[in-house]
Amino acid sequence: MYYQSFVVAGVANVTTYDAGLVSLVEEPYHIDAILIQCDEWFGNTLECWIGNERIVEIPDYLLDTNDEAAVAALATHKINLIPIDMDIPPGQIFKAALLCAANANDIRGAYKYSKLNT
Repeated sequence: MYYQSFVVAGVANVTTYDAGLVSLVEEPYHIDAILIQCDEWFGNTLECWIGNERIVEIPDYLLDTNDEAAVAALATHKINLIPIDMDIPPGQIFKAALLCAANANDIRGAYKYSKLNT
């Protein structure tokens, strides 16, 4: 099991992507899950992509936050791990993105993955 951290700094009215987890022909990957947290809730959308296919679309209100002013920060019913359980085809990239409306926030987390050829 491996982990790769990521951060996406949101920009108002823009979808911002991180660099992602690249599956190579010599070393393809399986994405098990992502660990995720946002810094504030603004009704923006977390997206996850494999190549050009969006496989996750979740509003930030459902995610854990580290915002001290949040009423339910780190509540037990908020999401901090999203199971994916998919192979990333060689040459493709699994990436997290943040679709922001008028107010931008940031997300941070880690990809939990395994190597398929080991």
